[in-house]
Amino acid sequence: MNQRTLAILRLLNDGQFWSGEFLAKRLSCKRATISNALKNIDSYGIEIVKIRGRGYCWINPIVYLNKDSILSNSSVVPRNFDIALFDTLDSTNTLLLNNLDREIINNNCIPVVATEYQTKGRGRAGRTWQSGYGDSLTFSFGWWFDQGISALSGLSLIIGIAVIRVLRSFSINCVSLKWPNDILSGNKKLAGILIELRGEIFGPSYAVIGIGINFKLTEIIKSTINKEITDLSSISDVSIDRNQVLGALLTEFLNILPVFRDHGFAFFMNEWNSYHSLEGQVVSLIMPNGNVIVGTVNGVIEDGSICLITASGRNSYHVGDISVCLNTF
Repeated sequence: MNQRTLAILRLLNDGQFWSGEFLAKRLSCKRATISNALKNIDSYGIEIVKIRGRGYCWINPIVYLNKDSILSNSSVVPRNFDIALFDTLDSTNTLLLNNLDREIINNNCIPVVATEYQTKGRGRAGRTWQSGYGDSLTFSFGWWFDQGISALSGLSLIIGIAVIRVLRSFSINCVSLKWPNDILSGNKKLAGILIELRGEIFGPSYAVIGIGINFKLTEIIKSTINKEITDLSSISDVSIDRNQVLGALLTEFLNILPVFRDHGFAFFMNEWNSYHSLEGQVVSLIMPNGNVIVGTVNGVIEDGSICLITASGRNSYHVGDISVCLNTF
């Protein structure tokens, strides 16, 4: 998606029909340039119709991310955040990691990067994060810790709690957590978390925290994702502005992360367990080496590890991917 295409989308974002002649005049280009710029636009989840005599219309326009709107929907002090918004990026996490030296110099200000579209969105364990243009809230922020990396176990679970709290504040109550970094509605994935750490074992350390929340995915985008997913438009009758949610999330992060810094995950353990989607279910835990452990989920413990009751007793695990066992005997 080039800059010409992005400029056309800004003009079409009112949901009205505009002629190719009007668009070309506004952008100082030929009408053929407009047509070429919109080829294959549906692959980004953008639905534009063209009707002879009327022109072009974006039938699923978005409310663009806006810094002033984000801050007006939060209770944070604006100077505490350095918010950068983009139409497209390869990855919000990657941008923060690549600018780590600048962030070290300005570590009194929390960097936040959000984009309408990621070309190389990343998920946990090398997976990709897929979404369309403006149909999700995809952002990352950085956070400094005096403690070392070894003291940050359970951080992704803390971020999950913050997301659940905010969604429930918008009356999105049918949400739960899947260890270690997914937010679900029913058995379908609604949001995900990716945390990448830099620093020393004993401190200080720096976390780049990436979050993706599905808001309103088109069928084209859904068909490219090979897992059960959902979005806010499917589970709520209320249309929620991404700026409102991001503002509320920034507020919640400022509340929860200092408590995590001072008290660790143990302080939040019971709350996390109360949101757990798979509690008491028989699951398979797939380890990084490919081994599979089958057991009944029995909560998480003080360091954020998941507990399974297996044939050998109650054991805890700090890595692995969980899937529900459909057939048990």
